[in-house]
Amino acid sequence: MENFIVSARKYRPQLFNTVVGQGHITNTLKNAIIQKQLAQAYLFCGPRGVGKTTCARIFAKTINCFNVSSNGEACDKCESCLSFNSGASLNVYELDAASNNSVEDIRNLVDQVRFAPQLGEYKVYIIDEVHMLSAAAFNAFLKTLEEPPKHAKFILATTEKHKIIPTILSRCQVFNFNRIKVEDISNHLAFMAESEHVKFEQEALHIIAQKADGGLRDACSMFDQMVAFTENNLTYKQVVENLHVLDYDYYFKLTDAFLGSRLPEIMVVFDDILKKGFDSHNFIIGLGEHLRNILVSKDVQTLGLLEVSDALKQKYAIQAANCTVQFLLKSLSIISKTDVNYKSAKNQRLLVEMALMQLCYLNSPLETEKKNDESVVVNNETSVIKQNNPVITNFNNDAPVIKTASKPVIPFNQLKNTASFSLKDALTDKTLPHESSAPERSNEVAYVNEELTLEMIKEAVLRYAKAKEQNKSIYVSLTEAPVVLTPSNEIVITLLNHSQLEKFQELKQDMLDVLRKDLRNNIIVLKFSIKEDDISTSVKAFTPKEKFKVMSEKNSALLDLKKRFDLDIEY
Repeated sequence: MENFIVSARKYRPQLFNTVVGQGHITNTLKNAIIQKQLAQAYLFCGPRGVGKTTCARIFAKTINCFNVSSNGEACDKCESCLSFNSGASLNVYELDAASNNSVEDIRNLVDQVRFAPQLGEYKVYIIDEVHMLSAAAFNAFLKTLEEPPKHAKFILATTEKHKIIPTILSRCQVFNFNRIKVEDISNHLAFMAESEHVKFEQEALHIIAQKADGGLRDACSMFDQMVAFTENNLTYKQVVENLHVLDYDYYFKLTDAFLGSRLPEIMVVFDDILKKGFDSHNFIIGLGEHLRNILVSKDVQTLGLLEVSDALKQKYAIQAANCTVQFLLKSLSIISKTDVNYKSAKNQRLLVEMALMQLCYLNSPLETEKKNDESVVVNNETSVIKQNNPVITNFNNDAPVIKTASKPVIPFNQLKNTASFSLKDALTDKTLPHESSAPERSNEVAYVNEELTLEMIKEAVLRYAKAKEQNKSIYVSLTEAPVVLTPSNEIVITLLNHSQLEKFQELKQDMLDVLRKDLRNNIIVLKFSIKEDDISTSVKAFTPKEKFKVMSEKNSALLDLKKRFDLDIEY
């Protein structure tokens, strides 16, 4: 039986030009070779399976090649290149720092650096997973890394750059490898499939590429697995089933159901997804990705951000034409909140189903937050004018359209006296001016702004104080504070001291909003002041002697007490 070589090794790049998706790295290394500007140490950083070790080996082969081409590529024919390709070259030394991370291992490496190469110009030391070295090993490596012999080159590779100590980073040229694009992985898989005479569907390769999450090595491993499973015939259906990936069709069906407000269909599809063994958290993340792709598909300029096949791009474009931007943004907001709250939810399935219900009725004109009955309080009596019930007119749409009858207009002279107005309700109302919507602000502008009297102002201030009765200091201060109304509609409340003034400055905007609503007047201004006599006589006593003087002025018996017991206050 012929020995099988996994695709990740069999199709491993041997030249810079064959490296997939890392053009910014390979071009820099080739130019350095052409210009003979080689650093003594390089640090290759990036996710797993993106070509760090591969590029290190190609670099080691190329700088030792006897016939380097004008574009910085190895000839792949000389004695040095052939020994590299067969794995027999003595000019490359690879060390796995994950298992050789002690000081002794680094000392052995430093001892070998002194020996010149037998064949070629350079000896290259590749240290993989270098972040696994101990702190002592790093320190033992510093001097050699900074000033190695002319023939020695070091290439360090790591997936966790943040764990490398700064003294190592400063001695290396750092190259950051990117995740490989889905399209590049898909094209490489297609090349492998054609070389192995494997039949395939392009969408099947796209699924493998997406599942690999930017790692070509993972994609090659999944490719081998799928070829064995499908018997050299890669189909989309079989790949989706074997890799346990949720089919795109589910997301397209659900989005169509959202747009049509078909809740039963949505619940059945979601139940089917759970029965097939898919996790509801992964489902909600996938749904968010699907809605994001629809949003991206609405503009030609952003269409290139989709990493899917051309056939799937067309499906996204068709569905994007039926979705409004407002619907997509609200949907993504709901999905995001569900994702955040998922782990803390006790009933996670119900949480996801509630999110699906909200998405179902986003496009419906039904406004569940509005009440059918609205009331308006008139005069001092508690008589209420109820709004007519909504008139529902059915069109050809699936959801009913609701027409609300217009509110009856109440003459302003009937609203002059507002004794039945509940100030406590106004304070606890969620639609205070600082949180109010645009229509409510327009109602404030419509106030008559009639002439006010001092008596009306005092009553309004007392009502505000009673509404704040749970805070005793505010309640007492307002009930005892003098209130003045100036000709320019300024309400001036005189407080006792600076501490009260600071407290009421924080409440000023809230109190002003409530008073304006209570008095139905938008032109009033609220100000606070302090008693003049308190300002002039507010001399603070700091020393014991000064404190005793102030206290004795208020109570002369303290002087007799001091004299009788011969008290000394200078302590």
